[in-house]
Amino acid sequence: LESGGDRGDWGERIAISMACHSAVRAGQVLADDEMRALLRQLEQVAIPHSCPHGRPTMIHLSLGQLAREFGRA
Repeated sequence: LESGGDRGDWGERIAISMACHSAVRAGQVLADDEMRALLRQLEQVAIPHSCPHGRPTMIHLSLGQLAREFGRA
């Protein structure tokens, strides 16, 4: 801890780092119950639309965008 540092900030940085390192990685396969549990947990946080680094955790697609993604439009 740097001299004069705020212990609360330090603890928050540690928590953010631990969350990042235990995050689901791209391409990682999850069971249905694991996916549901993640969504339930995401609903409980103060800022669910982004991670602590500002990266999005979800995106919104219109029905038209979704149809185009599956070649239906």
